[in-house]
Order: sequence, then structure tokens, then C-alpha cells
Amino acid sequence: MAFSEPFTFIEATKDVTKEGFDNYVDILSAKVADVDLQFNSRLRAQYPEMIVTTVPGGNIDLILFADLGHAQYEIDIEHDSVSRWRGFVPPDVRDGGEGYLGEIISYAKYKYTFGAEYFILYRVKFGYSLLQYILKEPRGHGENPNTHSSETDKLIKAAGDVLYKQKPGIYVYDRYWSKDHALYEEVQNSTWDKVILDENMKKSLVEVSGKFFDSKDVYDGLGVPWKRGLLFHGPPGNGKTISIKALMRTLSLRDSPIPTLYVKSAPNTYYIRSVFSFARRMSPCMLVLEDIETIVTSSTRSYFFNEVDGLENNDGILMVASTNFLERLDPGLSKRPSRFDRKYLFPLPNLHERELYAEYWREKLKKSKVVYPKKLCAPMAKITDGFSFAYMQEAYVASLLDIARQGDDATEVECLGSDGLTDNEEDDFDEYLLWRVFKEQVKILRDDMDSSREAPERDPLSLPYVSHGAATPGYVTPSEDSPPTLPAAYNGGRAPEDPLSERNDGLKKERRAQQFLHNWEKYPEPNPAAMEYRMLNYDLTWMKH
Repeated sequence: MAFSEPFTFIEATKDVTKEGFDNYVDILSAKVADVDLQFNSRLRAQYPEMIVTTVPGGNIDLILFADLGHAQYEIDIEHDSVSRWRGFVPPDVRDGGEGYLGEIISYAKYKYTFGAEYFILYRVKFGYSLLQYILKEPRGHGENPNTHSSETDKLIKAAGDVLYKQKPGIYVYDRYWSKDHALYEEVQNSTWDKVILDENMKKSLVEVSGKFFDSKDVYDGLGVPWKRGLLFHGPPGNGKTISIKALMRTLSLRDSPIPTLYVKSAPNTYYIRSVFSFARRMSPCMLVLEDIETIVTSSTRSYFFNEVDGLENNDGILMVASTNFLERLDPGLSKRPSRFDRKYLFPLPNLHERELYAEYWREKLKKSKVVYPKKLCAPMAKITDGFSFAYMQEAYVASLLDIARQGDDATEVECLGSDGLTDNEEDDFDEYLLWRVFKEQVKILRDDMDSSREAPERDPLSLPYVSHGAATPGYVTPSEDSPPTLPAAYNGGRAPEDPLSERNDGLKKERRAQQFLHNWEKYPEPNPAAMEYRMLNYDLTWMKH
């Protein structure tokens, strides 16, 4: 044949520097089997002389590591294309200010510098997954494209040391393990003096956990496994969650701090396996399974029991579980002593405990303008008979909000009678605005309690999934409508934003998306910070511009 192949000219002039993006598009064009395998093999073909190292984004985030000031990077738009969404991020409703432009990058090639070393970094996002490919020329004796890179290993080690050790946190499992610094800060404020409980029970909770972690030699001497289980049960809103937080803090302050692992969800056997595998590595530790009836279900109970009682070593694991529905638990959880050998009932508070709680609020309001004499504590406790601590809290919060809305006019009666008052004076309680408003709120809440008792009870395991304004393809910002926030009393006695009690994935992700707007400002200079902004369905990353 006298002439060349039809595509010879195209082959000869193809710009190979753009192959990365072409490969990315090709791989994601409806034929995905294993994106990592395909992309990795194509990078190796494109850079045959380089060592390619794959790092999951959920393990080490190299861009975040750089944004914290430990490395530098820039997108290499000269040699490859970028896949990104561009959009407007609205201002925070609470703090005001202006919105700004943002972008979501799902594919990019970066020039990455750590110390005196230069790397090529690819970040590839598909679905919920983020993969990072670090390319580095071989160094040192024996390195070649099929071995590890010593310089890349140094980068990964340095990033891990910073991201996992720099900030304290509590390990939280929600289908994967992550360190929650906000929960850690919340726990550090949860002292036992803020927990209104029977003093003997409070003392027992502190002692049983402390003695367990101090008694390894005793267990070994007796030839029994060094493990225990505590089960907190009782009506919602009576101190189970705050007691768990106080217990977390107590263990974190030991000479040898005991880590806490908190499990939000583990819907199948794979996730339960991940929970216990990590707990064994972190031992000695406290493993918290709040609302255990939502974690141990009919489809996972047998596997869960095998993880607890099976052949693997669970030494040093203190399991603490809680439930509002002891009677609904599988007997294997509630009646088998080798799993949860100590049960603690958190009942509705008695009159004395309600008075202590009223006094607790009086101390909190001492620096406010609200007049709250000590003599109001007893009558406030008396009219809240049958209330949980959560309902009492809601009565106080609603009362203070009502007083704040009424403004200066509402305080005139108070000011006339407050000057010179002492706790011993037998004044009419109705002269105090707080008492008048508190009585009204208690009546509203009691009416609600009565109507709730009349309504048919729903099994908590059959609650419908709730979604509020879920993101759809093509939208780069969530709805500006905030999710409905119910009073704490309607949420099992816990504030909706409490990370220890959120159970609905839709609400959780929406709240997280709204709160993530603040996070980028916490990243220090010099690099302009990368702000994580979790969209409801896409788990992508907003970069502020």
C-alpha cells in the first residue's frame, strides 16, 4: 500500500500531556469496574519511570496537610485539565457577611512540594470516594517503579503525624472511623458536677470504670477475659448521654488516658467487624454504643455476639451501651451477663433531684439580668413532677427565650420588687417574671406530654428516613431553608446538634453542611485554606476563591 494508515498523522501529533484528563473521562464513561486499578495502570503507562503510590483521601488528606502550612501545592493546568463545579456559597445566616464564589474539584493534577522534595499529585473523586496518586522518581538503593518510594513514605508519615496527633479528638464511627474534635471539646465541658444523679450511682459509675482499667493483673490472675459491659437504660432525657460524656472525660484525664470510641451507626456485619477490629487495636479503650437497639438488629445480632464472645481477644475493651427501650432489646443483650454484666437505670428524677436541677439553672443565671431567687427552686421542682431532665431543660430554655422576646417592658415589675429582696422573704412568687413564664411553659409541655401518651407509639426501629432538601446533580449549594429544629424534649432529651444523639443521616448531613462553612477559617495561614463543605449526596470539597 502506497499510503500510510489513516490515523498515523493523528497518532504522531497527539498531545500526550493531556492524557490524564482523557483517561479520567474514559474511565468514568459507564464502564467502571475498579477505578483505582484502571487509573493506576494508566498512570504507570504514562509515567513508566515514576513510582506511583495510591493514598485514600479518607486516610490522609494531603491538601488539608498543605493548608495547615506543612506543604505547598498548585494546580498544574499547563499539562492537564481540571474537572470542577463553580458556584456561589451563601453567607452564614448567623454570622452575616457576604457570600463568595467556590468550586468543587473532582479531578486535578497538582505540583506538590514538601520540604525540598517535589511530587506530582493527582486527586481523583468518583462517587463518595477520593483517591490520591503520588508520583515520585526512584531514590536510594533498590528503588524502582515497582517498589515503595522512601520520599513518598516520609510525606505520608509526616501528614499522618500532623492530622492524627496534632488535634485531640474522639474516634467516631459512622461507616468509617474519623476523629471528632468538636465532640472532644464538648466532652471536656461535661463534668460530673453537671450531672444530676443519685450520688451513690454517680460514685459507682466512676469507680466501676476506673477499677476495670486498673485491674488487668487481677483478671489475668483469675484466668478470665479482661472485658466488661455496662448498660444504661431508662426513659429518654434522664442523664444517660451526659453521663457517658462525663465518663469519657474522666477516662481521658487518667495518667494513662483511655481513648473513647463512639459508634454512630454500623448497619451490617462488615461495619460491625470494622468497629471491633479498631477497638482491639486501640485497647484499652471504652467502646460506646448509644441507642444500641439501632446498632444490633435482627440481621446483625448473631455476628455482633460472635464479635463480643468469639475467639478473638477483646481484652481491655469496656463496652458502654444505652437504650431507652430495655424491654425491646434482644435477651442476648439484656440478660446475658458475659456481655453487659452491670445495668444502670436512669429513672425520672425525684423531687430532690429536680430541686438540684433548678439550683443548677439558678447558678447558670447568676450573671444574667433574670431575677431568680433561691426560694423559687422548690416550687419549680414541685410543678415539674413527672418531667425528665430534658423536659425541665426545655421549660427553662423556652422561658428564657420568652422573657428575651418580651424585652425591657417585661422587666419593669421585676425591677420594682427585686431591689433588696432576700431569699428568706415570703413574697408572692407571681411577682417574679421567671416564675410566671415558667408556669406557662410547664403547662404547655405537660399538655404535649399528655397528647403524646394518647398517640400510638411507633417502634423506633421502623422510623422513616427523613430528608430535607437533598442536593441533586447540578446544584452546588444546599437549600437555604434550615432543617426544622425541635425542642430538646422532643429529641429524646438531647439537643439536635448533639453528635452523641443524632440518628437521622439526612438531618445530620444537612446540619454538617451548614456548619462546615465555619471550618475553613480555623485553618491557619499562610496557605489560603481549603474548606470542606459536605454536600448532602456528594461529599465533595469546596475550595474558596
